[in-house]
Amino acid sequence: MTASAERRQPVFPPFTEWVDAVALLGGWDGRGPLPGIRVEELAEEGGLVVRAELPGLDAGRDIDVTVDHGVLTIHAERHPDAPPQRQGFRYGALARSVRLPQSADEAAITAAYAEGVLTVRVPIAARPSHPRHVPVALG
Repeated sequence: MTASAERRQPVFPPFTEWVDAVALLGGWDGRGPLPGIRVEELAEEGGLVVRAELPGLDAGRDIDVTVDHGVLTIHAERHPDAPPQRQGFRYGALARSVRLPQSADEAAITAAYAEGVLTVRVPIAARPSHPRHVPVALG
């Protein structure tokens, strides 16, 4: 292996991967309410895309997406089709919440599920960034 090839792979993963790993365990103390879901956030023209890995689920039965006060929550539940002889998959409830930008248009959020990936599109409303003068009434 060359020296340049060795430098491409860091000894420790980036800090964000450590944070994601802790979230997947249910929180910093390991006693969080539900195990997490791996997600990625991508910026695209006019909005935000949140993608979640949810392989082997039935979108109509197992996946629920909600938005409330600027927080997008993905809740999923994996059910075994038959009792496994040896269990290696995680069954039960999974959840992940993502804080949305203030200018997110919550009424126009859409979600689609294909090939084990949930894709949630969050439109961002363009808002003027100039300050507005608010008159103060004498009381």
